[in-house]
Amino acid sequence: MEEADRTMCEKCMAVNYADAEFCRRCGEPLPQNAPTLTPQELDIPSYGASDELPESPRNALDELMHLSLWELIGFGMRFGVVLAIAEIIALVVIVIIIVVVTILTLLGIGIANLFFGNLTSLAGV
Repeated sequence: MEEADRTMCEKCMAVNYADAEFCRRCGEPLPQNAPTLTPQELDIPSYGASDELPESPRNALDELMHLSLWELIGFGMRFGVVLAIAEIIALVVIVIIIVVVTILTLLGIGIANLFFGNLTSLAGV
């Protein structure tokens, strides 16, 4: 593909076909008849530069679909660890809430017994 057949998105710097109306990565409208910009002209390192224009992933699901098996297994393990930590934190919070509610209930019952016990002794009942 020729250099003139490509244009760069001003928002995300993705390389697009020159006749594209919208950016392949961010979906931003591309200016019509925009000058073709190269990474050298923008003083941006040209990592992954090739003659072909690869399909850019558009969202997280597309990113996951492009992972290799080992990358996917690594992602699953990291996600599992994060999920397990979140579940442990949720359980600890629930236990703390139960303990606090129990203590407040017992304290309320004790105060009520003390208050009503004093009233009944004053009334002579």
